[in-house]
Amino acid sequence: MPHVQIRCALVAALALFAAGCGGGQEKEAQTQTESPAAMTLVGPQIVQDMIAAHGGMATWKNAPTFSFTEQWGDRPPSRFVVEQNSRRVYMDTPATGTSLAWDGEKAWSLNWSARTPPRFLALLNYYFIDIPWLTQDPGVKLAEPETGTLPGESTQYATVMMTFMPGTGDTPDDYYRLYINPETKMLRAVDYVVTYQALMPEGHTSSPEHRLVYDGMTEVDGLKLPSHFTIYENNEVYAACAISDYSLSAPFDEARMTMPEGAHEDTSTP
Repeated sequence: MPHVQIRCALVAALALFAAGCGGGQEKEAQTQTESPAAMTLVGPQIVQDMIAAHGGMATWKNAPTFSFTEQWGDRPPSRFVVEQNSRRVYMDTPATGTSLAWDGEKAWSLNWSARTPPRFLALLNYYFIDIPWLTQDPGVKLAEPETGTLPGESTQYATVMMTFMPGTGDTPDDYYRLYINPETKMLRAVDYVVTYQALMPEGHTSSPEHRLVYDGMTEVDGLKLPSHFTIYENNEVYAACAISDYSLSAPFDEARMTMPEGAHEDTSTP
């Protein structure tokens, strides 16, 4: 996901959100409610410990919806509502009258002026926010832990590469490198690249690597979720985003899954 040319192609995306795996086509979660005892976690122990530190798997996985408000810099805030068992989603930016929706097969938008495809943006911040739990998605591959540091910090973080099986989501060549605090087990940062084809200049298959650092956390129904993160390129601030008004139970408006008159379908190439 994560060259000057690529930066120009991605600047609109990063002003709203930068990077993520799979664009609109995230893998489906299970539809039935599961008890904590029935959930078997996979991957290195440090990843399982990270999930526990962020509140465990059960509450997150059994939530019917996951909604939040994001605000990139001084841009107007946008509200996202995601249906957990299908990863269908819709978004509204009231200040501009902009909206998008992803029904699991196609994405569309109203009053869309950004260069960035709605399909690319539909679930991307959802992915950054929920990486601890999304390590358990189908198609995810987790490498054995290594160690790494972050600029200005002395902590030796456990680092885990998160990659994807071919055919997973829209962009299976994306990757994440997770930085997990070995004492608190909390996720501190991720390195990533973007490989969404429509955003790549000719001759390029991925963006430069970027780093997202979680600056703060908030607790919602026992889950520890990001309240703010900053994205860096070459150790310089690239973008920043505040996340607020989380809900794990907001109603999902089924009517939003019908493309309205005047909407434009996104035909971009992932």
